[in-house]
Amino acid sequence: MKKQLFGIEINQISKEGLLKGLIENAKARKSSYLCAVNVHMTVESQSNLALKNAILNAKWAVTDGVPVKWAFNMLNNAKQERLAGMDLTPELLKLAALKGLVVSVYGNTENNLKSFKDYVSEHIPGLKIGTLISPPFRILTEEETKGHLQTINDCQTNILLVSLGCPKQEIWMSKYAEQCNSVCLGIGNAINTLIGTEKRPPKFVQNIGMEWFYRLCQNPKRLFKRYFVTNTKFCSMLLASLLKSRKK
Repeated sequence: MKKQLFGIEINQISKEGLLKGLIENAKARKSSYLCAVNVHMTVESQSNLALKNAILNAKWAVTDGVPVKWAFNMLNNAKQERLAGMDLTPELLKLAALKGLVVSVYGNTENNLKSFKDYVSEHIPGLKIGTLISPPFRILTEEETKGHLQTINDCQTNILLVSLGCPKQEIWMSKYAEQCNSVCLGIGNAINTLIGTEKRPPKFVQNIGMEWFYRLCQNPKRLFKRYFVTNTKFCSMLLASLLKSRKK
């Protein structure tokens, strides 16, 4: 079941239900994709039609960020839990190993992908890795993309982790997921967190919706403008929606 949030649609689903659906589609190699929706993605979708359509066309669009979860629950009178991509990724990898499914990665850097392979060997040794592709940091030709998709399908990929960053990964999945015989997940920096190049805050910081502030403190120069602008816009959108609902 999906419900509206600021012009996009978010799944109302449990973590268990989501993981079950992902594994079922992965086993059948059924083309589908998931968008993990955070504040940045929500705000960006208001002005980026390609991103908005990518979210609307996703089989799963889930509450990645705590503020998104809060807004969704307030505006829909719901009790949706947070389904963060960084939490879902390691759980899905372990399930994939148990089910004998093949996992591939598209995106991120060659060094990080090498570290990811080492991480899997140490922590999830039963996981089958199909291919790890680090595409050039430029616009690819259709022939290059076609070659990447062929490689992904040839190694019998069941689950494709797409690590291109928002909104690039969501738009990529919207355009190419149907050509992948696999479940695609836009995971952002989840691999970086797994391999330890980026750290997450303690659970209590995550639970109070301040994970963004923790990340800001780690990289203020890169993230200050993004968080200042997007967080302000998100709060304004939520306030406007709450005032509108009260007038009804």
